[in-house]
Amino acid sequence: LYKRTASAWKDMGLVCWSHLDSSAVYSTYFGGSLERPRLLTYDSNIPFIGNEITVLSPLIQKITVRIGPRTGLKLVTKYRSNPKHTTVRWTKDGKKIPSDFPRHNDYLLKFPDLIHRNHSGMYNLLVENEHNRVNFQFSVSVVGPPEVIRAPPPLILVMEGENVTFSCHLDSFITESLEINGLPYQPNAANFRTELRDQYPYLKDVLIQPLQKNGHILTYSAYNLFFTPGSKIGPTHTVSLVGKNEYGLARVSTVVRVLPRLNILKAPKDYSCTTDCLNTASHIFDCVINTDSYESAYIVQTWELNGIAVSKMTKDYQQSKFLKTEGTKLIITPVDDPSLTVLFRKVNVTCRWRIFYPHVTSRIADLDTRLLEPNMKVYDSHDDVKIHSLMTAAFNLQVDHDPAPASANISWITAVIIGILVIIAIGVLTACLVMRFRGETYMLDREERALGNDPEKELREKEAFQTYERVEEPPLRGSRCSLNDDSAEIGSDADGELDDYNLDPGKFNEEGSFLGEYATEKHKSTPNRLPTLDRNYNPTA
Repeated sequence: LYKRTASAWKDMGLVCWSHLDSSAVYSTYFGGSLERPRLLTYDSNIPFIGNEITVLSPLIQKITVRIGPRTGLKLVTKYRSNPKHTTVRWTKDGKKIPSDFPRHNDYLLKFPDLIHRNHSGMYNLLVENEHNRVNFQFSVSVVGPPEVIRAPPPLILVMEGENVTFSCHLDSFITESLEINGLPYQPNAANFRTELRDQYPYLKDVLIQPLQKNGHILTYSAYNLFFTPGSKIGPTHTVSLVGKNEYGLARVSTVVRVLPRLNILKAPKDYSCTTDCLNTASHIFDCVINTDSYESAYIVQTWELNGIAVSKMTKDYQQSKFLKTEGTKLIITPVDDPSLTVLFRKVNVTCRWRIFYPHVTSRIADLDTRLLEPNMKVYDSHDDVKIHSLMTAAFNLQVDHDPAPASANISWITAVIIGILVIIAIGVLTACLVMRFRGETYMLDREERALGNDPEKELREKEAFQTYERVEEPPLRGSRCSLNDDSAEIGSDADGELDDYNLDPGKFNEEGSFLGEYATEKHKSTPNRLPTLDRNYNPTA
């Protein structure tokens, strides 16, 4: 538009709009000067003169838009006013328009390309001047499937025997439902438990409560979470909460992982020491549990002395220089100074086990801080009365009043070595004496060859194997000569005395007659019992 009157260079203006939407002004060009720009409200049909505000569009409008991208939503108003004396202001729910909205003007409010549910609300355009005030209202409702405002955690860890309860916030749902491992929950609890037990035997003892609804909050609860015999995962299950409306549904799922109670392999209580706990010796405490079932969690073991963590003890604690940890063990080293035994007099040594969610380690730098967050902790043995008593050992260090000095130990070792050497010497001496009186080994072959005989030659002359016998002179006839060269006269009274012994005189020769020859002096003093023969007696005559 170019307007020219009798007065040269009056205010000029140009208003542009799209042929697709003639009600939306997207560009304006104004006359005046750079020092004094002028705004104008333009009606292509009726020239406007005056200061009144003329409303050309409804003051109240209700708009419904579906959630999602590229909706092209915009709020448009039509009115006439003198821009010189008119002010305009857009608001949402009484506050400024959010910063994510594109730039807006006096007639139009354009929405972002992606519509969210939080874009719902009451939008107002207030147009006012000195004489009038007009308020355009737009009630915008963003619709779509239910939206998850606050979802439950994807993983919930719970110890065996405890209960589980969690909730979520769903918006714009009309109906809700509960699913366990994909199995829809039935209003009839008995039928549902039967079907659940048939498909998932390890859940047969779990008591699942109906879904609780409080406004937009849905709450799930389950009790009696105990392991069944032979089950490795126990009553672990997946819970799905579903909200529906005419536009669709929203589903959130959570895995409820049930962890077994601690299986203690070595309890500190078994290492308690209240008597004969001497300061000159080391004292070891061990604490071991089966950690195979806690692979999905983060486990922390700490040792405490009278409730104070050993790892937190600084040099200000005198006990710290006598305490050290090796793996799962706590070692109290010897307290050489007897006056310091009071530091460990009647104390409690406690092993503490804590189980956390695995994502507690997502920020290593803040690990100590995150361990203190209550929502990160799953289990603490301090809170388990039965386990805590097994994890605590009583310890009472005492002074060793008669410690064995090092010199005494060396003397004792020396005495033992000397004793062993003496025993060895006695054994060697005894062996020498025995071997001395043993006699010489008689070599038959050597003796035979010394006599001029050749046993091998004689053996070869035999036709077959037989007992070797050497030809000798016939034995002498038996005589009654004694070794003392005395003989009994034949026919005398002494002759025939041996007949009483039923002996053959022919076999009783010199080689077998030893009677009285090797007797003791006592026996030799007695007179010979047998008479002797004359030295010249010849039995063959």
